[in-house]
Amino acid sequence: MMIDYGRFKYALANLDGTQWRLFEKLSNVFISDEYPSLRPLASESGDEGMDAGLFFPSDDSQTALQFSVRKDWAAKVTQTCARLQITHPNTGVLIYASNHNIGPAGNDLKRKVRQKYGIFLDIRDREWFLVQRNASTKVIAEADSFCTLVGDPQLFSTHSIEHRAQALNDLETKAAFVYLGLQWEDDTREKGLTRLCFDALVRSVLRDTNADKRMHRDEIHQQIKKLLPAAHYPTLKGQVDGALGRLAKRYIRHWQKPDEFCLTWAERTRLASRLAEVAALDEALQDQLLQSLVTTVSEMEVELSTDKVQLIEFIRKVLEQVLLTRGEVFADAVAHDKGAFVRFEDVDAIVDRILITSRIPQNLQRSIVVAVIQDILGSKRDEVRKYLKGLADTYTLFAFMRETPDVQSAVVKIFSEGDIWLDTSVILPMFTETLLDDQLRAHTQLMRAAIECGLKLHVTSGVVEEIATHVQRCRSFRRLVEQGVAQGEMPYLLSSYQQAGYDPTNVETWLQTFAGNRSPEDDVAEFLEDTYKIDVVDLEEFASQASDLLRASVSEVWHEVREARDRRREQLGFLPVDPNTKAKLVNHDVENYVGIIVRREKRRERRSAFGYKSWWLTFDRTAFRMNDLLIPRMDDRVPPSPALSPDFMLHYLSVGPVRARLSKRTEESLPLMMNMSVLDAVPNELLVLADDLRKELSDLPPNVVNRKIRDTLEDARMLLGSMGEAGMSGLTADIRQRLFEQARHR
Repeated sequence: MMIDYGRFKYALANLDGTQWRLFEKLSNVFISDEYPSLRPLASESGDEGMDAGLFFPSDDSQTALQFSVRKDWAAKVTQTCARLQITHPNTGVLIYASNHNIGPAGNDLKRKVRQKYGIFLDIRDREWFLVQRNASTKVIAEADSFCTLVGDPQLFSTHSIEHRAQALNDLETKAAFVYLGLQWEDDTREKGLTRLCFDALVRSVLRDTNADKRMHRDEIHQQIKKLLPAAHYPTLKGQVDGALGRLAKRYIRHWQKPDEFCLTWAERTRLASRLAEVAALDEALQDQLLQSLVTTVSEMEVELSTDKVQLIEFIRKVLEQVLLTRGEVFADAVAHDKGAFVRFEDVDAIVDRILITSRIPQNLQRSIVVAVIQDILGSKRDEVRKYLKGLADTYTLFAFMRETPDVQSAVVKIFSEGDIWLDTSVILPMFTETLLDDQLRAHTQLMRAAIECGLKLHVTSGVVEEIATHVQRCRSFRRLVEQGVAQGEMPYLLSSYQQAGYDPTNVETWLQTFAGNRSPEDDVAEFLEDTYKIDVVDLEEFASQASDLLRASVSEVWHEVREARDRRREQLGFLPVDPNTKAKLVNHDVENYVGIIVRREKRRERRSAFGYKSWWLTFDRTAFRMNDLLIPRMDDRVPPSPALSPDFMLHYLSVGPVRARLSKRTEESLPLMMNMSVLDAVPNELLVLADDLRKELSDLPPNVVNRKIRDTLEDARMLLGSMGEAGMSGLTADIRQRLFEQARHR
């Protein structure tokens, strides 16, 4: 058996000061190959000013070895050297073993000790023990014993479990969540979700068992029944017995006559290693939360009277409740056939509902909570992003189990193959992501995952026309800006280019990536095919076969929505969209919405909420309200909506029937959630700020300028949000100056 790095590291890092004897024993074994005979120089109460961890080799009076668990290691080394100079003046080498991380921080101390006491200091810190953990059979045995006595009890403890699953309350429920998360990470993609869930529940219930502390089958049934009170008990017993039978072959021991079970020693050790990994990831998340909180309150110039640790715990709880809420929305929709057009709330809306019913720490503003959570959800740290993705998937599975213990039967109702038509609102964000690093391309990663699992992606010619026209509008608007006569709202791609920190005078080079001036629609179609494997498939043939009532009703809704948007534009001082363009846009939406409905009918696709194979992926909020808006016009003859939200698609890819087709790497790269506000207008103040920042930072390399502008605009967005809550508007001169200074020094 080899000693797991994470498990041993956890034991060393969490060693209590009262357990110094265990560390002394561990150190003796680890160093015994170099110094086989050590004689202690001090007792527990101390001897000549030296503690119990000071030794001399029997055959080397010039070398001293000290094993210490003290956190103030520098002070301890200095004290020991001072005493050795008096009691053993011939000492030339001090080997100092510590369970703490010292590393390069000890270099200065080595120099001082050598200069002042004439002693060479050899530090064996935590990393040294980790490197040596599998050096020999006796070292492995001692390290395993050390983990069993020090780290494992803490990993399996009630305290450790209570810190996890902050969106849940009951201890056993939290434990079930933790082990469900481990099972989700460890099992193969092909394993059925019902089996996966019950294997996890059995492990959770048996977590404190061993050969001397076993659990009867009936008690296991009852414990899991408490976790799933709504489940049909005979069915639940069958699922539990099936899990016990599977696990008894390798992971648990079954005493057949008394019908009792316990975890095997090997499985308990494996679980300890996995729990240590989770603890390390959890610590990384806590560090990221603290860093984000400190940055946010600094940018907002807020004084916090409450302890930051308490604030982090509160924000962490809200964060996990956001993940649970979104998982519940998906599970409820699937379990009860509510339809894929179900709306996922934005983060700030969920936070608002949570804060209404929560006791908020003093001075913690809503805007701070939202800003920190949004920052964490968009974290660039792989370990944090991976951990959050695992939490999100586990909360979704947990929500499914609450709805129906037979998770697999619920999930297989969702389509496992299909044709997805993409709206312009989905395509344009993918274009803007070509300006970003790969790990930040959420929409692109979603499409790549869809392709990998076998879905076919299409656009209509109308969408291609909209995209090509948008690119041309960007060119025209930029020319008007250069002439100083630009009016109205800046086109999305152009504003995105500027927000990303790029020089707007160079935007034409970027736009040429998507479309030239001669045949822009052909260029767009070719780019979509070559880059994303999205082909052009029209739906007008199907849409033209729809009933007059359906087509007219859908068209009427979109005309009304477009008219309402124009009225808002005019109130803001912008010109309305010209009638011909408006009519084209409505026709394109009608073709997608109605065309897919008719295609389903003509192809006799499965008539259930999620069994259809033809869908329309869109961010358009009207598409998700269409069913309700059609009822007054069509009474009860409204067909199921073909609209599919990117958030639903995200959950579908993570836990749906196509999950087995995704590689682990692709699954881990999926974003946590999609931004339904991605196409909202950008405040003009931010665009002006981007231009001013570029001038202010003109002495820096272009790539550095781009990064600083992008990060500073993110800060400015948060500031605008918090100021709006306070009844203020706009970026004051003082705030702009502070943003400039932060950009220069960030």
